[in-house]
Amino acid sequence: MMKRCLYYALLCWLPAGIAWADGAVYAMTNALGNNQINVYHRATNGNLTQMQTIATGGGGSGLQLAAVDSLGSAGSLQLDPAHRLLFAVNTESSRANDGAGTYNSDCQQGSISSFLVSPNGTLTFVSKVPSGGLFPNSLTVRRLGNGTENGLHRNRDREDRPNVLVYVLNAGGPGNCNVSPNVIGFEVDGNGHMTPVTAAQNVFAGLSTGSGANCSATSAAGFAGLTGAPVADFACGLNPPSFPRSPAQLKFTPDGDQLIVTVKGTNTIYVFPLDSEGRAGNPTLGPNTLPALPSFFGFTFDKHGHMLVTELFGSAISIPAGATGAISSYTVTNSGILQSISTHISNGGTASCWIALEPKNGKFAYVANNLSANISSYSVANDGTVLLITGNAASSMGPNDLVAVTEGGSSFLYTVNAGNGTIGAFKINLTDGSLSPITGSNGLPPAGAQGIAAF
Repeated sequence: MMKRCLYYALLCWLPAGIAWADGAVYAMTNALGNNQINVYHRATNGNLTQMQTIATGGGGSGLQLAAVDSLGSAGSLQLDPAHRLLFAVNTESSRANDGAGTYNSDCQQGSISSFLVSPNGTLTFVSKVPSGGLFPNSLTVRRLGNGTENGLHRNRDREDRPNVLVYVLNAGGPGNCNVSPNVIGFEVDGNGHMTPVTAAQNVFAGLSTGSGANCSATSAAGFAGLTGAPVADFACGLNPPSFPRSPAQLKFTPDGDQLIVTVKGTNTIYVFPLDSEGRAGNPTLGPNTLPALPSFFGFTFDKHGHMLVTELFGSAISIPAGATGAISSYTVTNSGILQSISTHISNGGTASCWIALEPKNGKFAYVANNLSANISSYSVANDGTVLLITGNAASSMGPNDLVAVTEGGSSFLYTVNAGNGTIGAFKINLTDGSLSPITGSNGLPPAGAQGIAAF
């Protein structure tokens, strides 16, 4: 207790620019039965050096899905905005694909792990709690302020009181479990302990992991052939859930008043209103305008609150469809309506899944194209209009998540490369958005790793 008091006293006493030395990048192994987090020191020039590996206390999915996209999601590893806490998902899968398309039919509930982040970026494990559903694959985090900051009423004058709100997206699993995909919220105190505060929101209309479009072996055959994964990977009623149908990401809007979820199987974006206690109400659905399934995947927000969302196959009318990756942008109204700004801005890549905004000026966005193994760059205008800069800003070995951070006058981009178990690292040119390779690191499994966070 004395050490903890001294720790928090030190953080309060040091000026904000001094308390946290340099920065850190976190990547998740997602290993079957023994999920771990690799911690990398980020120097002021952006270069990485691995300094810690720590267990989550739970198990990942291993190679249950295609090796280059083992969770079929974005946001599986998340820092709170003040980078004091880190959260990770554990799918708790019981066994990996045996290479012959054999999958589980179990109803094993997933879990979430929390960690304290020290001033040098290293982690201390705090706790693991049930996720409230099957196959958790995405998280979003908000720090709660005093009074009515971000519309959420909380008091943070004691460590045992909630100061963070975390939502988890459970992607679902076998139909025999009678558990639909859902979202559940948790309050987190200053020590990192999580307490559920919402009931499961089983409201993903038209989405079932047990049956439906794109779930039969026949309809999935073309898509499976494109990824090199067995057709059974995309069958329904098994664990993990059908990749083309599962929800992909959830994230709070910048003002904290709404929660957004993308669902691949119905090409639908759900916008949940949040009340003053951070609890989700009934969602608004939109825009469901894309011709091919699946398409909507990862998303982020620009400096003015516009939503930038990736599209695996853009405006393609059938799948598989190579070189059709794209992004679109929207205004999210207070009533949850998505108003289109830019539509299907193609980048020529295949399977555009993850996106990150350059955080210093917010003028550039970067998209990881998983199957074409490269990164595309876009310009982002103040009104949310996006334009392609180049479809191939950098090469990357099976990038399956990415994050951007800023340090003084510089910004850096990092990718999880599931194709070779490395962390790709780039310096962002703030004038034209171009990327220059810098020193990344390794230490991840050669396949199956997913999830990245940084400060």
